[in-house]
Amino acid sequence: MASERGAFVGIDLGTTFSAIAYLDAHGRCVTVKNREDQAVTPSAVMISPDREVLVGRKAVLAETDRPDLVARNFKRDMGDSFYHRKIGGREFSPEALSAIVLRRLKEDFEARVGPVSGAVITVPAYFGDVRRKATQDAGSIASLDVIDIINEPTAAALANAFREFISSGGGGVRFEVAAIAATAPSTTLVFDLGGGTFDVTVIRIDGERFNVLATGGEVRLGGVDFDARLSDYVANDFARRHGVDPRDNEAGAARLLASCERAKVELSSAKQVAVRVDYMGRHQTVPVTRERFEQLTADLLTRVQMSVEVLLEDALLSWDRIDDVLLVGGSSRLPMVQQMLERISGKRPNMATAPEQIVAHGAAIHAAIRQMEQSAMAVGVDGSRRMVSDALTVEGGNGGGGVDDPGEDVLGIFEASVVQAAQTVEMVDVNSHSLGVIVRSSRENRIVNSMVIPSNTPLPTSRTKTFGTEAENQRVVRVLVVEGETRDPRGCVQIGECVIRDLPKGLPKGSPVEVSFRYGADGRIEVEAVEVSSQTRAEASLQRESGFDQKTIDELSEAVSGLTIA
Repeated sequence: MASERGAFVGIDLGTTFSAIAYLDAHGRCVTVKNREDQAVTPSAVMISPDREVLVGRKAVLAETDRPDLVARNFKRDMGDSFYHRKIGGREFSPEALSAIVLRRLKEDFEARVGPVSGAVITVPAYFGDVRRKATQDAGSIASLDVIDIINEPTAAALANAFREFISSGGGGVRFEVAAIAATAPSTTLVFDLGGGTFDVTVIRIDGERFNVLATGGEVRLGGVDFDARLSDYVANDFARRHGVDPRDNEAGAARLLASCERAKVELSSAKQVAVRVDYMGRHQTVPVTRERFEQLTADLLTRVQMSVEVLLEDALLSWDRIDDVLLVGGSSRLPMVQQMLERISGKRPNMATAPEQIVAHGAAIHAAIRQMEQSAMAVGVDGSRRMVSDALTVEGGNGGGGVDDPGEDVLGIFEASVVQAAQTVEMVDVNSHSLGVIVRSSRENRIVNSMVIPSNTPLPTSRTKTFGTEAENQRVVRVLVVEGETRDPRGCVQIGECVIRDLPKGLPKGSPVEVSFRYGADGRIEVEAVEVSSQTRAEASLQRESGFDQKTIDELSEAVSGLTIA
């Protein structure tokens, strides 16, 4: 049951499907069904010229007749200025399209449960700063208070651990005395192959501690790429027989792709399927075997395998140190994927229960934990601090004498045992991309990316590196901050800059300047610089160039709120 003040929810904003969930009073994850009574909503948006907006299944069905009005897979474009093609002749940002899906999820939740006070939205672990900020902007445009952005594999591992605890008999009074993971310390490889993105993450789970060791993957690799291979195969066969290509027409291409997506799913249980093509009065049924489908997509599977092997190599881990392989995402159901993982790991993969919902469940758990963290903190006469509410004192006592400002009764929506268990959860994540500074290398005589914080560094962290001024009497130093793994700046993404002014007069060329980065667990980055010889301290906060400014967010939010979404 949600609080009258509103629930904190977890949202999996997926490439192909999205879901919203919350943690109930007993510590159970609940996926809230949409208005079609489905647990997941297709991430599809139709916008007609008269501003009629369809979201989800209705938009998917409309695509076969009016593909020019339907947007899908816009998560792949997050961080770009616009969706990769026009919708009805107009350009839309991926953030705005995502916000429409988020608003639909929010409306469906509020119709069934109640108001939403805060949201945790998941992103692929391999999303960089620009894409993460774009996701946060999408939430703001949808009028959601985005309290955190977390990685999808981390959310899946958290949900799986809670589920193991509950299934082993945990719950009620036992919740407060048992470890959440209800298993011996273990290292899990979370393999998340979704509709449009691929993540692989190694997480060490030791009781209530979740320690992300390494993460990797590809932003533009997922089930839609497997669908496209099958669609190309069928279309080419049809073109050879009839002299016309169904992909030449947008509507024909959309119908064919939808048929191939269904065929791909059927091939997970069947050895052979038939794909029917109807185009320009010509009809053909193209038989496709599972073996042929696997041949068509063999290179995609190789890319997936290479990402897994590179990640383990970077993390200095061997398969004998991996205790469990957890499969997440609908495309993980492909037999070829499961067989590949079993072959290279020597372990039978563990398919997550409801893989399309588990990420939203993990986000819901994290949202509940954040909700408890934001609840009132009481200060006792001894100076100790504890969470309290009018109805519940979490750390013993009756909540009386010596308590200042008990605050809102937020914790009262959860059982005491759930609150106590949630307070013990500790998650240590890593940065998915290296953080560096653009400098001129005197040895190489060129501009390079000087890495300061390597990828897969546990967060929070602080690092300092010393650089030299470029010229005599230099008064200003511009620190360009980038994400990327290459020394060539052209292979990196600039995420912001800070300008350090008013350095001492008369500094010789090459005067040392220490640049320090503080990288928080929430992804925030702070920069500080010190001119060493004079100890002149120049502080600067990183002004990120990614994402919209507040004025643009407000304007888009007003536009989205004015839409009638069906």
